[in-house]
Amino acid sequence: MNIRIATISDLRAIVEIYNQAVAEQFCTADLEPVTIFSMQEWFVQHIPTKYPIFVAEQDSFICGWCSLTAHRAGRKALISVAEISFYIHTDLRKQGVGKKLITYTLQQAPKFGFKHLFALLLDVNYVSVDILKKHGFSEWGHLPEIADINGTICGQFIYGKKLITS
Repeated sequence: MNIRIATISDLRAIVEIYNQAVAEQFCTADLEPVTIFSMQEWFVQHIPTKYPIFVAEQDSFICGWCSLTAHRAGRKALISVAEISFYIHTDLRKQGVGKKLITYTLQQAPKFGFKHLFALLLDVNYVSVDILKKHGFSEWGHLPEIADINGTICGQFIYGKKLITS
């Protein structure tokens, strides 16, 4: 498996994987599928030299992706923190793709100037909570009962990690 920075030609696979999470519910707060068109601006904002999107690829197939996104873009005091997001193709879960992507992203993040990473996730997304804990993230906050996923009310966790920088 190869992990590399995403290119615009990967956007179709990124959207497909994300929409799998939308369809499953409770993996994202989006309730409707996104389109390639609607995700183009998001992709462009992920400047590869500062806020990369990494893709895991095997035999030219995108298995999953992980992005680092600006937190409160433009606020200079927060330039060393980014939000980490990760999504794995449903056919390839529980095969180590997520672990490899997150490990790689944690190794690369300091090279982009990041000292802290955080993740926002629904508090019922136990799989993602577990993988974050395994990578040294801890609960930094909880926003109770703020999400309505088709009638099911749940909260949102903030998990964070201070990176070791040299």
